[in-house]
Amino acid sequence: MHTTCTSDFELWNAFRRGDAQAYEAIYRRYAPALFSYGKRLTSDYDLVRDTIQDVFVEIWQRREHLADLQTIKFYLFRVLRNALSKTRKRSDDSIDWQEIWPAELFMPSVESDILEEESRQDRVQRLRQGIDRLPERQREAVMLAFYDNLSNEEIGLIMGIQAQSVTNHLSRALHFLRDVIVTWVLVFSAWT
Repeated sequence: MHTTCTSDFELWNAFRRGDAQAYEAIYRRYAPALFSYGKRLTSDYDLVRDTIQDVFVEIWQRREHLADLQTIKFYLFRVLRNALSKTRKRSDDSIDWQEIWPAELFMPSVESDILEEESRQDRVQRLRQGIDRLPERQREAVMLAFYDNLSNEEIGLIMGIQAQSVTNHLSRALHFLRDVIVTWVLVFSAWT
């Protein structure tokens, strides 16, 4: 099956009939977006990767019983979100942290609150400076993605580029910004 120009509807129906190439095309087309979405739901990136794999195993096993779809992305996002919610709920339910450590142990002092707020303000300032140092297209993509909560497809339409180009811009920008923050943390900790 030639999948580069295939619509979601055609791709999904071929997958439901057991077409392994269609299944692979769905994975290649949507796994990066699922990972990006999952990272917004939890900071446990390994959990996101594992859950995405579980989602794809599950849809393969249930493919013959799945309904017709017009857009695969929204279906996969919903399945991933539900799977992550169940996983996090199970892990949260399994341990009663109140029994292990009393709540008073976690109550910060006024002094630590002030220090934490100063540190947060410094990180925000450093992040703003880093964003200002980004190339124009990366800065625009970051602003649209994180300040306006637009999807890569929507950003691509606005910027007149492909969604994959948006992904590339965001990836490079985030890598640069992560380096800016890490450098700041190393410098800050060396001074204290």
